[in-house]
Amino acid sequence: MRVKAYVISMMVVFNCFALGCAEQRPRVFPQQPDNWLSISGFKLALFNNEIEQWSLLHIYLDGDGRPLVGPGGPVSQDATPTNPLVLEMMLQDTAPSTYLGRPCHFYFDASACNADLWTDGRYGSVVVDVLCQAVEELAAQKQLPVALLGFSGGGALAVLVAGCADSVTHIVTINGNLDTKLWAEMRGFLPLAESMNPIEFGLPERVTQRIYYVGGQDAVVPPEISAAFDRVIPGRLVVKPQFNHTCCWVSAWENLLTDAFSGATQTQ
Repeated sequence: MRVKAYVISMMVVFNCFALGCAEQRPRVFPQQPDNWLSISGFKLALFNNEIEQWSLLHIYLDGDGRPLVGPGGPVSQDATPTNPLVLEMMLQDTAPSTYLGRPCHFYFDASACNADLWTDGRYGSVVVDVLCQAVEELAAQKQLPVALLGFSGGGALAVLVAGCADSVTHIVTINGNLDTKLWAEMRGFLPLAESMNPIEFGLPERVTQRIYYVGGQDAVVPPEISAAFDRVIPGRLVVKPQFNHTCCWVSAWENLLTDAFSGATQTQ
C-alpha cells in the first residue's frame, strides 16, 4: 500500500498542472450545492439554473479539481474544485442547465472514496459509470435529451459518458483532455494507467453535434490535443487564439453558447 501511495503521489506531482489543480485564480466555491443525487454509494453535487422551457438539457462537467494539497504537495483528501469558472459559465446558460459534480467532489464518504478516483483513475470505469447513471437520471427527470459540456478533464468525461448515456445527443468540450496518451507525452507526465482514453472510444452516431473549443494559448491542455481528437472523431474544432486554459471563457461564454446551440429551440 505504501508503494502504491507513493506511485500515486508522484503521478499527481507530475500531472497536477494538467486539469485544474494549478488554477490561475483559485477561489472558494461561492455557494453550496442546490441538491444532491445518490448514485451507487456516491453523493453527487448538483447546481441548477432553474430554467425549465427548452428542448435540450445542458449538463456541465468540471475539471479535475485539486488532486494535491498545494503544488508538489501530498495527495489531497478533498479534490473539490476551488475555481467556480464552470459554475459561472453554467449560470449564464439560458437553457435548463445542471452542474454535475464528480464522485467525491463536494462530499467525501470514506467508505466509497479513495485517491484513485481523483488521480490515476480520474477517467476510469467507476467515475464514468457513476456519471453515466447520473446523466440518465437527470435526463429522465427533465424528459429531455442531453448536451454534455465538459471543461478540461470534464471534456474527457463528457466523451466517455456519451458512450454509455443514451440520452446524450450533443457534446461541447472546452480545452478538453481528449487524448490522454498524447497529453501525457506532450507534457512529460506519467500516463493515467487506470483511466480510459477518450480518443480510443470515440463518440456514438447519436451524438450529432460535436464542438471542440480550445484556447490557442493553453499550455495546460495544448490545442493539439483537441485537434488530434478532431482528426479521428470529426466535429467542429474552434480555436480561440488569445484564450488560454481559464481566460477568457466566462466573459465569452454567452456568445459561444449562441454559436454552439443556435439550432436549439425554446419550448412553449
